[in-house]
Amino acid sequence: MHPIAGVVWYAIGRFYEALDGKVQDVGYFAHLGDLEGPLFNGPPGEAHAFFTFRAEPFTPQHLSNGDLTVSLDPVGRFTLYFNPEPCGDFSAPESFSVGQPIATLQRLSTVVGTAVGPLSSNLFSAVLCSSEDFHFRGRTWNLGRSLPRGITQLGTGSTAPLQPPPTGYRSVTAFVGSAMALGGEVRAP
Repeated sequence: MHPIAGVVWYAIGRFYEALDGKVQDVGYFAHLGDLEGPLFNGPPGEAHAFFTFRAEPFTPQHLSNGDLTVSLDPVGRFTLYFNPEPCGDFSAPESFSVGQPIATLQRLSTVVGTAVGPLSSNLFSAVLCSSEDFHFRGRTWNLGRSLPRGITQLGTGSTAPLQPPPTGYRSVTAFVGSAMALGGEVRAP
C-alpha cells in the first residue's frame, strides 16, 4: 500500500467536448498503484495501454477572471478499466471503456479548472467508490490496496484544440495528471 501523499498514478488523456456542450475525459495510465512490470503491451501509448479510464459526461460552467478562463466541473464519477488486449484510440473515445471495470471513483466537490494562454490546470480529490480484483502478469490485484480512500490529482493540459475532433465532438484537448493517495476518512457526497 502506498503512503498517504505517495504518487499512485500518472494519467495521460484528453478532454472531449461534445456538440451538446457535455465534456468527458478518457485516457490511459503510465503508472498505476503497486502494479509491477510494464503497463503496455508494446511501445508506451494509448494503443498498447492495459489500463484506461473514462469519465461520465458532465456539463461544465465557464466564467472569466481577467485573462483567466475558469471552468467549474460538477461532482461526477469515472471508471478505471483493465483490458488484457489493449485497443485505446484517441479517435474513438469509447475504446477507453473496453475491458473489465476495476475501480470507480467520484470527485468530492466541484473541480475548478483554470486556463491562461496555452496551458490549463486543475486540482481535485476523488473518493474510491468500488474496486474489483483483476489478474495481471500472473497475480491478483485490487486497486483498493493502493488507493484505499481515493486520490488527489493535479492536472496540466493544453488549451490548443487537437484537429480534427472525432465525429460528434466539437473539440478535443490533451492533458496529463499526477495523483497521490488520499488520506483521512472520506465519504462520497
